[in-house]
Amino acid sequence: MSQMNAANAETKRARRAASVTLRQGGDAGHTHSVGDLMDPANKSLAEALRIAYRLLMVSIFVMLVLFAVSGFQQIGASEVGVRLTLGKIVARDLKQGLTFSWPQPFGDVLKVPTTDQTLDVKNAFFPNLTSAEEKTLAEKHDSGLEGGRDTLDPDTDGAVLTADGSIVHTRWQVTYRRVSDARSLERISGEAEERNIVMAAVRRGVIHAAATMTADEVLYDQPSKDREATFEPIAAVAKREAQKLLSEMDVGLEIKQFTRTEKMPPRFLIKDFSAVQTAQAEAEKERTSAEQEAREKLSNAAGEAAPIILAQIDRYGNELTTGKHDEAEATLKAIDDLMQRRPVTIDGKEVRPNVSGRVSTTLAEALQYKTSVVSKARSDAESFNAKLGAFRANPQVFLSGEWTDAYKTFSSRESVQFMLLPPGLERLVLMINRDPDIDKKIKMEEAAKIAEQAQKDREKKRAEELFQKTLQGTSTEGMNN
Repeated sequence: MSQMNAANAETKRARRAASVTLRQGGDAGHTHSVGDLMDPANKSLAEALRIAYRLLMVSIFVMLVLFAVSGFQQIGASEVGVRLTLGKIVARDLKQGLTFSWPQPFGDVLKVPTTDQTLDVKNAFFPNLTSAEEKTLAEKHDSGLEGGRDTLDPDTDGAVLTADGSIVHTRWQVTYRRVSDARSLERISGEAEERNIVMAAVRRGVIHAAATMTADEVLYDQPSKDREATFEPIAAVAKREAQKLLSEMDVGLEIKQFTRTEKMPPRFLIKDFSAVQTAQAEAEKERTSAEQEAREKLSNAAGEAAPIILAQIDRYGNELTTGKHDEAEATLKAIDDLMQRRPVTIDGKEVRPNVSGRVSTTLAEALQYKTSVVSKARSDAESFNAKLGAFRANPQVFLSGEWTDAYKTFSSRESVQFMLLPPGLERLVLMINRDPDIDKKIKMEEAAKIAEQAQKDREKKRAEELFQKTLQGTSTEGMNN
């Protein structure tokens, strides 16, 4: 037991804290504790911490500055900006230049491109073509695709149905842009969705427009006569309908251009359509030529005053047809005054026509003829009175002189031939033929006169027929009205 107590006491002594005394330079009079020796390390650590803290503060300041500067963004020339704060739009239509917003995630500046975007609608309303057929179409248009099949595959071929029950094929190119109020950012998630929306609007516009038109109106913009005043090309109608859908969706998209790039009837009918177009083109050419010829003839007939005179002639015909004889007489006088270049009041407005051409020439010739007839009649009257006085004074001398004058006139004709016979000849038989040269000349002159008279008669007859047709047409129009 005593041994165990001794061992425990020894163990307790071993567990007591040890102490160390450090001496420097073997000087037993100076001793230092551990705390005194740790002060330089603490000071170094404190200095390092202060430097790290300052660097941290500077870094935080720089980061704050950079964070604040990140709110500045540049808006390009073809863009408009939209300022967001906490996810809400607080400013729209920011113009080109440097602008500021709260940095992310508190705010942002979204840029909306305002440049035109192009969408080609090639296959929605067009049959499926091979690469070789596409090349032919580009070189010869629809004329190079004649003789195709008379059926369509709904999975690959597109078409539009017209109001007259026909099928036609078209291709379109659409140019659109985003409006500047950023509605497209709010309602459209991306570019692919945006193009799908525009494609849907285009297809609806084309289908709606084609359903209200005939095949000729869709393909060639040729309206029927009853729709000429109100007709709009299919491109205009389709654009309006497509924009109407986009406006109803309120997606902030605006269509700028709507262009038909290709058009053709069903392939197996291309030849027939081409024949109709050729005939119409020829008819239009003939009509244009006829109108040009009519204008030239009217201009040659009366110059600048031709339309005015022709209008009064039509008016004169209408008044005769409706039994307005007093008005017809006044109109006829107005026509005469117009041709004489005298001022005329028509519908309360004074007109001073500049008449030229055949009307002017004919009137001048008529006036000259009138003057010559009067002069000749006056001359004939004076000659008759002179001859009457000579006859009364001496009839025998007067008759002898007249006979001599008549003989000279007769003998001076080219067709008269003279033959001298010897005196005392009791009987002479002659077989006489006409001189062939003289006879030929006489016949040529007679034929020329007959031909000239026939030409005048034909022109007169055509003029009368034209006047009657114009008069009848005017009368029919007046009755319809």
